[in-house]
Amino acid sequence: MTHFKLISLKKAIQLAILHSNRTNKSSEIDLANSLNFVSSKEIRSPINLPELDSAGLDGFIISNNKSSKFPVSLKIIETGKVYKNLNIKYAYRINTGASIPRNFKNFISLENAFIENEYLILSKSKISNKDIKKKGEDLKKKQILIKKNQKINFIKLALLASVGIKKTHIYSPLKVGVISTGNELIDYKKKKKDFQTFDSNKLQIINFLKKYPIQIEDLGILKDNFKDVEKFYRTKNSKYDLIISSGGSSFSSGDHTSSYLIKNTKILFQYLRIQPGRPIIFAKQKRQYIFSLPGNPLAVMVNLKLIISKFIDPNNLYTNFKFENFKSGFNTNKKFNITKFIRVKIKDKTAYEHNSRGSAKLISTAQSDGFMIVEEGISKVVKGRSYPVIKFEI
Repeated sequence: MTHFKLISLKKAIQLAILHSNRTNKSSEIDLANSLNFVSSKEIRSPINLPELDSAGLDGFIISNNKSSKFPVSLKIIETGKVYKNLNIKYAYRINTGASIPRNFKNFISLENAFIENEYLILSKSKISNKDIKKKGEDLKKKQILIKKNQKINFIKLALLASVGIKKTHIYSPLKVGVISTGNELIDYKKKKKDFQTFDSNKLQIINFLKKYPIQIEDLGILKDNFKDVEKFYRTKNSKYDLIISSGGSSFSSGDHTSSYLIKNTKILFQYLRIQPGRPIIFAKQKRQYIFSLPGNPLAVMVNLKLIISKFIDPNNLYTNFKFENFKSGFNTNKKFNITKFIRVKIKDKTAYEHNSRGSAKLISTAQSDGFMIVEEGISKVVKGRSYPVIKFEI
Protein backbone atom coordinates (compact mmCIF):
# COMPACT_ATOMS: atom_id res chain seq x y z
CA MET A 1 0.00 0.00 0.00
CA THR A 2 1.30 3.45 -0.94
CA HIS A 3 1.67 5.93 1.91
CA PHE A 4 1.29 9.66 1.35
CA LYS A 5 2.53 12.50 3.47
CA LEU A 6 -0.45 14.72 4.14
CA ILE A 7 0.35 18.44 4.31
CA SER A 8 -1.37 21.24 6.21
CA LEU A 9 -3.94 23.58 4.71
CA LYS A 10 -1.56 26.49 5.29
CA LYS A 11 1.19 24.78 3.29
CA ALA A 12 -1.22 23.92 0.46
CA ILE A 13 -2.32 27.56 0.20
CA GLN A 14 1.32 28.71 0.12
CA LEU A 15 2.07 26.30 -2.75
CA ALA A 16 -1.03 27.39 -4.67
CA ILE A 17 0.01 31.05 -4.41
CA LEU A 18 3.62 30.25 -5.30
CA HIS A 19 2.65 28.55 -8.54
CA SER A 20 0.00 31.11 -9.44
CA ASN A 21 2.83 33.57 -10.06
CA ARG A 22 4.13 31.33 -12.83
CA THR A 23 0.93 31.52 -14.86
CA ASN A 24 0.96 35.27 -15.46
CA LYS A 25 1.25 35.97 -19.17
CA SER A 26 0.77 39.58 -20.25
CA SER A 27 -1.21 40.90 -23.21
CA GLU A 28 -2.26 44.30 -24.52
CA ILE A 29 -5.97 45.02 -25.02
CA ASP A 30 -8.20 47.99 -25.75
CA LEU A 31 -9.08 50.01 -22.67
CA ALA A 32 -12.81 49.42 -23.22
CA ASN A 33 -12.29 45.66 -22.86
CA SER A 34 -10.09 45.79 -19.76
CA LEU A 35 -12.76 46.01 -17.06
CA ASN A 36 -12.10 43.64 -14.12
CA PHE A 37 -8.79 42.42 -15.49
CA VAL A 38 -5.56 42.85 -13.51
CA SER A 39 -2.95 45.27 -14.77
CA SER A 40 0.38 43.62 -15.57
CA LYS A 41 2.19 46.97 -15.77
CA GLU A 42 2.18 50.21 -13.83
CA ILE A 43 0.37 53.00 -15.71
CA ARG A 44 1.24 56.68 -15.26
CA SER A 45 -0.59 59.72 -16.53
CA PRO A 46 0.82 61.11 -19.81
CA ILE A 47 -0.68 64.56 -19.12
CA ASN A 48 -1.67 66.99 -16.39
CA LEU A 49 -5.31 67.37 -15.42
CA PRO A 50 -6.35 70.03 -16.02
CA GLU A 51 -3.74 70.69 -18.71
CA LEU A 52 -4.28 74.43 -18.33
CA ASP A 53 -5.53 76.64 -15.50
CA SER A 54 -9.33 76.54 -15.66
CA ALA A 55 -12.41 78.05 -14.05
CA GLY A 56 -13.76 76.05 -11.14
CA LEU A 57 -17.06 77.95 -11.25
CA ASP A 58 -19.02 80.18 -13.59
CA GLY A 59 -17.74 83.73 -13.25
CA PHE A 60 -15.74 86.58 -14.74
CA ILE A 61 -12.04 86.98 -15.47
CA ILE A 62 -10.04 90.21 -15.56
CA SER A 63 -6.41 90.96 -16.33
CA ASN A 64 -5.61 93.02 -13.23
CA ASN A 65 -7.10 94.42 -10.04
CA LYS A 66 -5.85 97.98 -10.43
CA SER A 67 -8.98 99.41 -12.07
CA SER A 68 -12.25 99.82 -10.19
CA LYS A 69 -14.46 98.81 -13.10
CA PHE A 70 -14.24 96.90 -16.40
CA PRO A 71 -16.57 96.91 -19.39
CA VAL A 72 -18.09 93.46 -19.86
CA SER A 73 -17.38 91.88 -23.24
CA LEU A 74 -20.15 90.17 -25.15
CA LYS A 75 -17.75 87.27 -25.78
CA ILE A 76 -18.17 84.33 -23.41
CA ILE A 77 -15.20 82.08 -22.66
CA GLU A 78 -16.48 78.54 -23.25
CA THR A 79 -15.01 75.11 -22.63
CA GLY A 80 -13.16 73.33 -25.40
CA LYS A 81 -11.84 76.48 -27.03
CA VAL A 82 -8.62 78.50 -26.97
CA TYR A 83 -8.96 82.27 -26.86
CA LYS A 84 -6.19 84.59 -28.03
CA ASN A 85 -5.79 88.35 -28.50
CA LEU A 86 -8.38 89.25 -25.86
CA ASN A 87 -8.59 92.88 -24.80
CA ILE A 88 -7.09 93.15 -21.31
CA LYS A 89 -9.25 96.21 -20.60
CA TYR A 90 -12.42 94.06 -20.61
CA ALA A 91 -13.99 91.58 -18.21
CA TYR A 92 -15.05 88.32 -19.79
CA ARG A 93 -17.76 85.91 -18.68
CA ILE A 94 -16.27 82.39 -18.32
CA ASN A 95 -17.98 79.01 -17.96
CA THR A 96 -17.02 76.30 -15.48
CA GLY A 97 -14.15 74.20 -16.81
CA ALA A 98 -13.09 76.67 -19.49
CA SER A 99 -9.35 77.34 -19.79
CA ILE A 100 -8.16 80.65 -18.35
CA PRO A 101 -6.76 82.74 -21.24
CA ARG A 102 -3.27 84.14 -20.99
CA ASN A 103 -3.00 87.46 -19.12
CA PHE A 104 -6.32 86.89 -17.31
CA LYS A 105 -5.41 85.57 -13.87
CA ASN A 106 -8.04 87.18 -11.65
CA PHE A 107 -11.40 85.48 -11.11
CA ILE A 108 -14.69 86.70 -9.64
CA SER A 109 -17.40 84.09 -9.16
CA LEU A 110 -20.81 84.78 -10.70
CA GLU A 111 -22.47 85.12 -7.31
CA ASN A 112 -19.91 87.76 -6.19
CA ALA A 113 -19.94 89.76 -9.43
CA PHE A 114 -21.70 93.16 -9.43
CA ILE A 115 -22.68 94.40 -12.90
CA GLU A 116 -23.87 97.98 -13.42
CA ASN A 117 -24.56 99.55 -16.81
CA GLU A 118 -22.66 96.70 -18.53
CA TYR A 119 -19.62 97.31 -16.32
CA LEU A 120 -18.13 94.91 -13.80
CA ILE A 121 -17.71 96.95 -10.61
CA LEU A 122 -14.64 95.55 -8.91
CA SER A 123 -14.33 94.94 -5.21
CA LYS A 124 -10.92 93.42 -4.45
CA SER A 125 -12.40 91.41 -1.59
CA LYS A 126 -14.58 89.58 -4.12
CA ILE A 127 -11.64 88.32 -6.19
CA SER A 128 -11.54 84.55 -5.60
CA ASN A 129 -8.52 83.14 -7.40
CA LYS A 130 -8.83 80.02 -5.25
CA ASP A 131 -11.66 79.11 -7.63
CA ILE A 132 -9.19 78.80 -10.47
CA LYS A 133 -8.18 75.17 -10.86
CA LYS A 134 -4.44 75.14 -11.44
CA LYS A 135 -2.69 73.07 -14.08
CA GLY A 136 -2.15 69.56 -12.71
CA GLU A 137 -4.31 70.25 -9.64
CA ASP A 138 -6.42 67.10 -10.16
CA LEU A 139 -3.70 64.94 -11.62
CA LYS A 140 -0.05 65.53 -12.33
CA LYS A 141 1.82 64.22 -15.35
CA LYS A 142 3.62 60.91 -14.58
CA GLN A 143 1.44 60.35 -11.51
CA ILE A 144 0.63 56.67 -10.98
CA LEU A 145 -2.91 55.86 -12.11
CA ILE A 146 -2.87 52.13 -11.56
CA LYS A 147 -0.28 49.86 -10.01
CA LYS A 148 0.95 46.56 -11.29
CA ASN A 149 -1.26 43.72 -10.00
CA GLN A 150 -4.16 46.11 -9.41
CA LYS A 151 -7.69 45.32 -10.56
CA ILE A 152 -9.07 47.65 -13.24
CA ASN A 153 -12.51 48.50 -11.88
CA PHE A 154 -14.97 50.90 -13.55
CA ILE A 155 -13.56 53.91 -11.68
CA LYS A 156 -9.98 53.11 -12.70
CA LEU A 157 -11.13 52.55 -16.26
CA ALA A 158 -12.77 55.98 -16.35
CA LEU A 159 -9.62 57.56 -14.89
CA LEU A 160 -7.47 55.98 -17.59
CA ALA A 161 -9.85 57.20 -20.28
CA SER A 162 -9.72 60.75 -18.85
CA VAL A 163 -6.03 61.05 -19.72
CA GLY A 164 -6.29 59.39 -23.14
CA ILE A 165 -5.00 55.91 -22.32
CA LYS A 166 -6.13 53.75 -25.26
CA LYS A 167 -4.70 50.34 -24.39
CA THR A 168 -3.75 48.53 -21.21
CA HIS A 169 -1.46 45.65 -20.38
CA ILE A 170 -3.28 42.95 -18.47
CA TYR A 171 -2.57 39.44 -17.30
CA SER A 172 -3.96 37.18 -19.99
CA PRO A 173 -7.00 35.27 -18.74
CA LEU A 174 -6.30 31.70 -17.74
CA LYS A 175 -7.83 29.06 -19.97
CA VAL A 176 -9.53 26.67 -17.56
CA GLY A 177 -11.10 23.34 -18.44
CA VAL A 178 -13.51 21.70 -15.99
CA ILE A 179 -14.36 17.99 -16.07
CA SER A 180 -16.06 15.44 -13.85
CA THR A 181 -14.89 11.85 -13.58
CA GLY A 182 -17.04 8.85 -12.73
CA ASN A 183 -18.81 5.94 -14.41
CA GLU A 184 -21.98 6.66 -12.47
CA LEU A 185 -22.26 10.34 -13.43
CA ILE A 186 -24.76 11.80 -15.88
CA ASP A 187 -25.43 15.38 -16.97
CA TYR A 188 -28.19 16.96 -14.87
CA LYS A 189 -30.11 17.87 -18.04
CA LYS A 190 -30.43 14.24 -19.14
CA LYS A 191 -32.82 11.52 -18.02
CA LYS A 192 -31.28 9.51 -15.20
CA LYS A 193 -31.40 5.79 -14.50
CA ASP A 194 -31.60 4.48 -10.94
CA PHE A 195 -27.92 3.56 -10.70
CA GLN A 196 -26.73 6.92 -12.07
CA THR A 197 -25.95 10.16 -10.23
CA PHE A 198 -26.53 13.66 -11.52
CA ASP A 199 -23.28 15.58 -11.86
CA SER A 200 -23.52 18.64 -9.57
CA ASN A 201 -19.80 19.23 -9.03
CA LYS A 202 -19.04 20.58 -12.48
CA LEU A 203 -21.86 23.10 -12.25
CA GLN A 204 -20.64 24.14 -8.80
CA ILE A 205 -17.06 24.59 -10.01
CA ILE A 206 -17.96 26.50 -13.19
CA ASN A 207 -20.28 28.91 -11.40
CA PHE A 208 -17.74 29.49 -8.63
CA LEU A 209 -15.15 30.39 -11.29
CA LYS A 210 -17.38 32.90 -13.08
CA LYS A 211 -16.40 35.67 -10.67
CA TYR A 212 -12.84 35.58 -12.04
CA PRO A 213 -11.65 37.07 -15.37
CA ILE A 214 -10.81 33.68 -16.88
CA GLN A 215 -11.94 31.58 -19.83
CA ILE A 216 -13.90 28.54 -18.69
CA GLU A 217 -14.85 25.50 -20.76
CA ASP A 218 -17.06 22.61 -19.75
CA LEU A 219 -15.21 19.46 -20.81
CA GLY A 220 -18.00 17.08 -19.95
CA ILE A 221 -17.87 13.81 -18.01
CA LEU A 222 -14.95 11.39 -18.21
CA LYS A 223 -15.29 7.66 -17.68
CA ASP A 224 -13.13 6.44 -14.81
CA ASN A 225 -10.83 4.05 -16.65
CA PHE A 226 -7.12 4.55 -17.12
CA LYS A 227 -7.18 4.54 -20.92
CA ASP A 228 -9.75 7.35 -21.16
CA VAL A 229 -8.08 9.35 -18.38
CA GLU A 230 -4.66 9.04 -20.05
CA LYS A 231 -6.03 10.05 -23.46
CA PHE A 232 -7.83 13.05 -21.96
CA TYR A 233 -4.83 14.52 -20.16
CA ARG A 234 -2.45 13.90 -23.03
CA THR A 235 -4.71 15.55 -25.63
CA LYS A 236 -5.66 18.51 -23.41
CA ASN A 237 -2.15 19.27 -22.19
CA SER A 238 -1.45 22.20 -24.51
CA LYS A 239 -5.00 23.59 -24.70
CA TYR A 240 -5.54 24.80 -21.13
CA ASP A 241 -3.50 26.57 -18.47
CA LEU A 242 -5.46 24.79 -15.75
CA ILE A 243 -7.69 21.74 -15.57
CA ILE A 244 -9.97 21.20 -12.60
CA SER A 245 -11.46 17.74 -12.24
CA SER A 246 -13.71 16.25 -9.59
CA GLY A 247 -13.81 12.57 -8.73
CA GLY A 248 -11.01 10.04 -9.07
CA SER A 249 -8.53 11.60 -6.63
CA SER A 250 -9.02 9.41 -3.57
CA PHE A 251 -6.74 6.80 -2.00
CA SER A 252 -8.53 4.02 -3.84
CA SER A 253 -6.48 2.11 -6.41
CA GLY A 254 -9.58 2.23 -8.62
CA ASP A 255 -9.35 6.01 -9.01
CA HIS A 256 -7.50 6.27 -12.30
CA THR A 257 -7.09 10.05 -12.30
CA SER A 258 -4.84 9.91 -9.25
CA SER A 259 -3.01 6.91 -10.74
CA TYR A 260 -2.34 8.80 -13.97
CA LEU A 261 -1.21 11.99 -12.21
CA ILE A 262 1.17 10.11 -9.89
CA LYS A 263 2.81 8.34 -12.84
CA ASN A 264 2.91 11.15 -15.40
CA THR A 265 3.02 14.56 -13.71
CA LYS A 266 4.96 16.47 -11.12
CA ILE A 267 2.92 16.25 -7.92
CA LEU A 268 3.07 19.58 -6.09
CA PHE A 269 1.02 18.28 -3.20
CA GLN A 270 -1.21 15.30 -2.60
CA TYR A 271 -3.78 15.00 0.17
CA LEU A 272 -4.29 17.47 2.99
CA ARG A 273 -4.87 17.35 6.70
CA ILE A 274 -8.40 18.73 6.35
CA GLN A 275 -11.95 17.41 6.66
CA PRO A 276 -13.77 17.45 4.31
CA GLY A 277 -11.52 17.87 1.26
CA ARG A 278 -8.53 15.68 2.12
CA PRO A 279 -7.95 13.82 -1.21
CA ILE A 280 -7.02 16.80 -3.41
CA ILE A 281 -4.07 16.59 -5.82
CA PHE A 282 -2.22 19.61 -7.21
CA ALA A 283 0.01 18.66 -10.14
CA LYS A 284 1.88 20.11 -13.08
CA GLN A 285 2.12 18.54 -16.54
CA LYS A 286 4.64 20.50 -18.61
CA ARG A 287 3.16 24.04 -18.47
CA GLN A 288 -0.31 22.98 -17.43
CA TYR A 289 -1.54 22.90 -13.84
CA ILE A 290 -4.09 20.38 -12.61
CA PHE A 291 -6.32 20.33 -9.54
CA SER A 292 -7.88 16.93 -9.03
CA LEU A 293 -10.65 17.19 -6.45
CA PRO A 294 -12.61 14.47 -4.69
CA GLY A 295 -16.15 13.67 -5.76
CA ASN A 296 -17.67 14.81 -2.46
CA PRO A 297 -19.51 18.09 -3.24
CA LEU A 298 -18.73 19.65 0.16
CA ALA A 299 -15.07 18.75 -0.23
CA VAL A 300 -15.16 20.42 -3.65
CA MET A 301 -16.57 23.58 -2.05
CA VAL A 302 -13.83 23.68 0.59
CA ASN A 303 -11.10 23.11 -2.00
CA LEU A 304 -12.51 25.82 -4.27
CA LYS A 305 -12.82 28.44 -1.56
CA LEU A 306 -9.61 27.84 0.33
CA ILE A 307 -7.09 26.64 -2.28
CA ILE A 308 -8.12 27.05 -5.92
CA SER A 309 -9.26 30.63 -5.27
CA LYS A 310 -5.71 31.40 -4.06
CA PHE A 311 -4.18 29.95 -7.23
CA ILE A 312 -6.47 31.96 -9.51
CA ASP A 313 -6.64 35.09 -7.34
CA PRO A 314 -3.56 35.26 -5.07
CA ASN A 315 -4.15 38.93 -4.23
CA ASN A 316 -7.82 38.45 -3.26
CA LEU A 317 -9.05 40.92 -5.87
CA TYR A 318 -12.19 38.96 -6.71
CA THR A 319 -12.70 36.67 -3.72
CA ASN A 320 -15.81 37.86 -1.89
CA PHE A 321 -15.96 35.68 1.21
CA LYS A 322 -14.63 36.78 4.57
CA PHE A 323 -13.74 35.16 7.86
CA GLU A 324 -15.88 36.30 10.80
CA ASN A 325 -15.58 35.20 14.41
CA PHE A 326 -18.65 33.75 16.11
CA LYS A 327 -19.17 32.17 19.49
CA SER A 328 -19.76 28.45 19.37
CA GLY A 329 -23.16 27.27 20.52
CA PHE A 330 -22.02 23.67 20.90
CA ASN A 331 -19.29 21.35 22.15
CA THR A 332 -17.66 18.70 19.97
CA ASN A 333 -14.40 16.78 19.64
CA LYS A 334 -12.14 16.58 16.59
CA LYS A 335 -8.82 15.07 15.60
CA PHE A 336 -5.93 17.18 16.86
CA ASN A 337 -3.87 17.07 13.65
CA ILE A 338 -6.48 18.17 11.07
CA THR A 339 -8.32 21.35 10.14
CA LYS A 340 -12.03 20.66 10.23
CA PHE A 341 -14.86 22.56 8.55
CA ILE A 342 -18.13 22.25 10.45
CA ARG A 343 -21.41 23.36 8.90
CA VAL A 344 -23.13 25.88 11.15
CA LYS A 345 -26.26 27.99 11.45
CA ILE A 346 -25.83 31.56 12.76
CA LYS A 347 -28.32 32.96 15.26
CA ASP A 348 -27.84 35.90 17.61
CA LYS A 349 -24.11 36.06 16.77
CA THR A 350 -23.70 32.41 17.80
CA ALA A 351 -22.80 29.48 15.52
CA TYR A 352 -24.72 26.26 16.03
CA GLU A 353 -23.64 22.95 14.50
CA HIS A 354 -25.91 21.80 11.72
CA ASN A 355 -27.77 18.66 12.76
CA SER A 356 -27.13 16.84 9.47
CA ARG A 357 -23.92 14.85 9.65
CA GLY A 358 -22.19 13.22 6.69
CA SER A 359 -19.85 15.21 4.50
CA ALA A 360 -21.51 14.38 1.18
CA LYS A 361 -24.91 15.91 1.98
CA LEU A 362 -25.45 18.98 -0.16
CA ILE A 363 -28.77 19.68 1.51
CA SER A 364 -26.97 20.41 4.77
CA THR A 365 -24.98 23.14 3.05
CA ALA A 366 -28.12 24.69 1.59
CA GLN A 367 -29.57 24.78 5.10
CA SER A 368 -26.38 26.17 6.70
CA ASP A 369 -24.95 29.68 6.88
CA GLY A 370 -21.28 28.76 6.62
CA PHE A 371 -18.33 26.64 7.70
CA MET A 372 -16.77 26.98 11.12
CA ILE A 373 -13.00 26.49 10.81
CA VAL A 374 -11.37 24.51 13.59
CA GLU A 375 -7.63 24.51 12.95
CA GLU A 376 -4.91 21.98 13.55
CA GLY A 377 -3.74 21.86 17.14
CA ILE A 378 -7.28 22.09 18.52
CA SER A 379 -8.99 18.91 19.70
CA LYS A 380 -12.24 20.39 21.00
CA VAL A 381 -14.82 22.97 20.07
CA VAL A 382 -15.87 24.62 23.31
CA LYS A 383 -19.28 26.20 23.71
CA GLY A 384 -18.97 29.96 24.25
CA ARG A 385 -15.50 30.22 22.69
CA SER A 386 -15.05 32.17 19.42
CA TYR A 387 -14.01 30.49 16.15
CA PRO A 388 -13.66 31.80 12.57
CA VAL A 389 -16.54 31.13 10.18
CA ILE A 390 -16.63 31.40 6.39
CA LYS A 391 -20.11 32.51 5.46
CA PHE A 392 -21.64 31.14 2.28
CA GLU A 393 -22.30 33.74 -0.40
CA ILE A 394 -25.91 34.81 -0.72
